[in-house]
Amino acid sequence: MSWLREEVLRHADIVEVVSEYLPLKKKGSNYWALSPFKPEKTPSFAVSPSKQIFKCFASGKGGDVIRFVMEMEGLSYTEALHKLAQKYNIPIPESSKQGSFTSKEKQRYLALYEEATRFYQKHLAGSPAQAYLERRGISPAMIEAFRLGYAPSEGTALTRHLLQLGYTESTLITAGLSARSESGGRLYDRFRGRVIFPIQDEGGAVIAFAGRSLGNELPKYLNSPDTPFYQKSEILYGLHQARSTLRKDARALIVEGYMDVISLHQAGFPQAVATCGTALTPDHLQRLRRYTRKLTLLYDSDDAGQAAAERAIFQALAAGFFVDIATIDNAKDPDELLQTRGRDAMAAVIDKRKSWIHFLIQRRGGERTEERYQLIQQLGEALHSIPDPLLRRVYAEEIEKALRIPPEFWESFERVELGVRSSAKLSRPSITAERELIRLAFTYPEVLYGGLPLWQVIQEELRHLTFSDPSAEAIRRVLCERTLPHPPTFSEIAETLTPELQDWLSEVLLEKYGLSPHWHTWDDNPLEEDPIAIFESNLNLLHLAHLQRLLEENLSILQTLSPEDAAYEEHLSLHQVLLRQRTEIAQRNGILLPYRKPTLDSSEPLSKGAKLP
Repeated sequence: MSWLREEVLRHADIVEVVSEYLPLKKKGSNYWALSPFKPEKTPSFAVSPSKQIFKCFASGKGGDVIRFVMEMEGLSYTEALHKLAQKYNIPIPESSKQGSFTSKEKQRYLALYEEATRFYQKHLAGSPAQAYLERRGISPAMIEAFRLGYAPSEGTALTRHLLQLGYTESTLITAGLSARSESGGRLYDRFRGRVIFPIQDEGGAVIAFAGRSLGNELPKYLNSPDTPFYQKSEILYGLHQARSTLRKDARALIVEGYMDVISLHQAGFPQAVATCGTALTPDHLQRLRRYTRKLTLLYDSDDAGQAAAERAIFQALAAGFFVDIATIDNAKDPDELLQTRGRDAMAAVIDKRKSWIHFLIQRRGGERTEERYQLIQQLGEALHSIPDPLLRRVYAEEIEKALRIPPEFWESFERVELGVRSSAKLSRPSITAERELIRLAFTYPEVLYGGLPLWQVIQEELRHLTFSDPSAEAIRRVLCERTLPHPPTFSEIAETLTPELQDWLSEVLLEKYGLSPHWHTWDDNPLEEDPIAIFESNLNLLHLAHLQRLLEENLSILQTLSPEDAAYEEHLSLHQVLLRQRTEIAQRNGILLPYRKPTLDSSEPLSKGAKLP
């Protein structure tokens, strides 16, 4: 853990920080509030002062105080860390840099971009850009909200202005505002005679610009180059304006153009965002996932736009999004549709959006065998990219219905075509047991088991297990790699976890405190529990699940053998040993095993294809 992170977590109290954003009410040992991320009537947002974590049961988000500020402010990890450090007067080391720049240098560049924005805004009045925006129907309110401006056609106006303010030539070049002529002569403005679209980060700071030509000059759109503060592959245009809407469980509209975003916001679709002249990337989606997991691709209607939508589907599915596609007819893009047919036509397009499955079937489907094969191959690859096994299953059922494919098809397809193991049905008791062992490791730092700390015993047991729940397995690996001599804490390992794993772990650590509908009269302290008994019973459940897997694997081998085969007796003996071990553990813990009528006794040979208990 970095020194700065450690200091922030030591000084920042999560209850104090959350209270600055939400009215908290204490119930038992925790604090509660209405979710800031999703509309609700019953509070499901919990803050644990003892664990220094929050969990929003409505949206699924959870984590430590740094994650909370990230989610509320739409900040990166470093930005949230620095914001908290400043709040608690913790000095930020000069080595805490973005790229090769210190935080102080970054602030100087942000001040430079702000000055350039004001310059462009000042020159909009009476300019060709203002006339252009009026023709496009952009209102003064939208011009102000998106801080639109004009870059004078005279080639050095901005450069001269900034040099007079004391900025150096090298600074203007690094910031992407000025460039030097090919002959190595004087500086000139990068943007000239263009409508200017300031590009803001999620917090509203201007970090780059895009300029649209007003005539036939090429390129039609000119973007700032990548800088230490701006990477086109990460920034979504309009996300600063859209984030409050997206937090309310809205579905993001992904479009291709800056004007599309502004026109959609003006028409009453404030959840629209756009990439900055690039394809949709995993970094874009990671930023968007702070606010929503639902998105609609609203790309241009030409072949290039629809092909881009197809590529974006795979990126979004792999990032865990629910994806659908809205198709525009009789217009080339969302802005033109709004200009020619109005808001109701756009609302109808969005309402008629298709699932990604039906979009691909419509684009790739055909009657010929090779077309059908390629379509199924593409759908299978899309399914394989989805990280959530339950969501994979839901989409697989949709494909089965649409293409009349038998359910068992996907098992063989995944095994043969994709080379992956088909998703096994997870045992609910064993998944619960996995969660309980992880919860105990974090919850009872002082409880002893056989003279050793319980958390230490659990860590050692985890080294001999494999969990079926992917999230539990990821946390198990993190705990097994620990070598520290003290109990694990959420804050200690959060730095190594993805946002999804932080959500999952915070739920495990706080799920015992979930509120009932009668929360106003209920104390959220759970009933007294015996951690030793919980540990032993859940560990035995996991051992049972492991034995059951071994039994099933051995049975599948036995059913391929005949009594004459050399390996038959060995596998039959192993099966009986595993059965005895399973029965002993079950009886010792009072677990009732499901009854299966035996098809043979131990003295009978097993015929090929016979069923074992």
